[in-house]
Amino acid sequence: MTFWWDRARCARADVPALEAVIFDIDAILADPDSDGPIVCDLVWGLHCSGVRIAIATAGSHAEIGPLVRDLIGDGVVEVMVTSDEVSQPKPDPEVYLRVLEELGVSPAHAMAVEDCADGLRAARAAGLATVVVANQEVHDQDFAGAAAVLPGYNVPEPLSAHSCRTLRERWLIGRQLSA
Repeated sequence: MTFWWDRARCARADVPALEAVIFDIDAILADPDSDGPIVCDLVWGLHCSGVRIAIATAGSHAEIGPLVRDLIGDGVVEVMVTSDEVSQPKPDPEVYLRVLEELGVSPAHAMAVEDCADGLRAARAAGLATVVVANQEVHDQDFAGAAAVLPGYNVPEPLSAHSCRTLRERWLIGRQLSA
């Protein structure tokens, strides 16, 4: 079930609509029992509200593909770019640029959900608003420039289609105001 706020547009006409969310889910796939159900709900909430889903991962297609199918199912993830398909690993933005190209979406219409500073740097270098979901292993890394930094997926107000839109819009408006 989706609600009107899942599809609502920003009141500012100069803020582009959110068309795609690109996930790095390596940390989740390493331990799918911990945050897997929460991420699955987020992905399906975004998908049902008309936001396209993609994955940009450091893992290989052979190892990540089956795990994504087990966690999320078939038909939801439109594009998945793995380490097999790029020549430079994160923090180089190549993986994100490739995802954006395959989706046919500009960075202004997308956002990334990352789990470490290298991923944040890669997403930001590609021009993406980025939410970092940091676990205990990376919580002390530098996340400057992130749209938001969360201590995990299982928080009192978890990410949703609405909060993804809101965080990205605030980040874009902040950049416009500072320019």
